[in-house]
Amino acid sequence: MKNNYVTRKGENMKGLGKRWITGIIVVLGLIGVGLASPVSAQAKAKASFPRRTITYHISSTGSYYRGVWKLAVKNWNHLKVVKLVETSDASAANIVLTTTKTAGGNYPYTYSENYPMVDEDAEDSSSISTQYFNYKILLSRKMMKQFYFNKTERAGWGSTAIGDILGLNTSKNFESVMNFSSFKEDKPTKYDKKNLKKLYQKLPY
Repeated sequence: MKNNYVTRKGENMKGLGKRWITGIIVVLGLIGVGLASPVSAQAKAKASFPRRTITYHISSTGSYYRGVWKLAVKNWNHLKVVKLVETSDASAANIVLTTTKTAGGNYPYTYSENYPMVDEDAEDSSSISTQYFNYKILLSRKMMKQFYFNKTERAGWGSTAIGDILGLNTSKNFESVMNFSSFKEDKPTKYDKKNLKKLYQKLPY
């Protein structure tokens, strides 16, 4: 686990204090999460998609946040449990990755979900869509900047958001990317891999 008390070059004590407070704020802010919260869906702990191959599209236009999202995707693909595949067609992507000015309060991200379209009048049941929700994840630029998160740490929060959408629980384990504090891991660990396998190992690619 990384040590957030190690001072990076050029980071002053004020910055360190703010980052320490961040962990407290984020944790306290998520303790009382209700149904309207941006991260409420992660408590379900079930696979969000019917297959292990999941398409994504990065709609961020700036090179910096495109790099952040690519690193977040790489973090999950490295586990070799699910396969996140990029597509140029945002409308066909299972997950769209982007940013927003603020996710509200001190939330690191928010997301929206769309139901698949189903023709209830269709006589042939095979024509009914088998695609699950399509998600759009929006990482908060305000929070990322306000609390001095570097690119790796921002990709860590992107990884947390993707893990949420994949169906993972939040975790109190600091050796998990699904721990909602600034002292969490910046990429999925063996602990996260084990939990992800429980959700997806019996699903086809």
